[in-house]
Amino acid sequence: MTAPFIVLPRPLWAGTVAFSLSATQQKILGFVFVLHGFAHAAIGIWAAESGRWWLIASLWELAMVGFIAAGLGALGLAGLRDIWRGLTALAASSSILLFLTSPQRVFLVGLGLDISMLVLVAYARPFQIAQSPAAGQKHAIRRLFGVILSWLLLVYVALVIATRLWSVQWGTTEAERALPLPGDRLVPVAHYRIDHGITINTPAEVVWPWVVQIGQDRGGFYSYSALENAVGAHVTNADHIVPEWQMPRVGDIVRSVPSDWMGGRFGDDLGWRILELVPGRALVLEGWGAFALIPASDSTTRMLVRTRGAGIPSLTSIVASPFGLLVFEPAHLIMERRMLLGIKERAERSLERSVDGTFFVGQ
Repeated sequence: MTAPFIVLPRPLWAGTVAFSLSATQQKILGFVFVLHGFAHAAIGIWAAESGRWWLIASLWELAMVGFIAAGLGALGLAGLRDIWRGLTALAASSSILLFLTSPQRVFLVGLGLDISMLVLVAYARPFQIAQSPAAGQKHAIRRLFGVILSWLLLVYVALVIATRLWSVQWGTTEAERALPLPGDRLVPVAHYRIDHGITINTPAEVVWPWVVQIGQDRGGFYSYSALENAVGAHVTNADHIVPEWQMPRVGDIVRSVPSDWMGGRFGDDLGWRILELVPGRALVLEGWGAFALIPASDSTTRMLVRTRGAGIPSLTSIVASPFGLLVFEPAHLIMERRMLLGIKERAERSLERSVDGTFFVGQ
């Protein structure tokens, strides 16, 4: 028995042109659907900059998750194998509407695929996946493991899209995101942005020494060093100010890993070059963004970290966007949020010590 989902109308001549899918054809189609779903990371990120977030997020969710779910269903995933055609119709319709909200020529191929998929599922008779007979325990465990991983993937993708607005704007206000910062002029028109911020209960001059000594071979990044060191970064987070690290210059490299990382096959200057420096107020790193200190009062500072990118859609960005959306952005939020909290903790602690007379400000 098939589960009712969406009834796809057929023309009167459908009986003469409809065709049945073989098992191989349906598997190939399933893989195409999954890949097409992941490719929607690019158009969703681009369209999100239009400002109509809830409309974009809804269409993006239905299109990206829908295509991945349809593909897994066509491949035989339990719970989806009887409704994958309906999911395809829903995902393709949402994808077409998503394209119309922010049309770009590079997405025309995807639009063509959407239309082709709508036609295909209207005329194709799906391959009837038979329930496999009882198999050995190892086979059953592997199958169950695959089902669980597939459903976890769908849930994860759905959660990332639903929470993306919060994750790329964590800790900031609308006014702060509209505020010009040093480094903005380097990317005059940014279709890709990440803004994170935190309130630090100390004057900016107490925070600044902690900011300028960041770096793998300096004060670290005040984040989760265990995770950084798991990839061989050899980071040690400083709990004090080192005078030798207080004189950064434009052009200096803020190292992310040692010069001999991975045998030096990726170069010996991996990190971010200092592009702009406003003493006591802002540090701009190439490839990362602006670290800005904005006095909120005599005793309070707002620290903002802004990453800007042109975000122009291209075939390369379409291929890279699933990794950026599903791996980089969540990891970046986790590490940068911890970094901001680490700077806040150190700056506030150093001020408390100076007030007690046992420590000088910034030490």
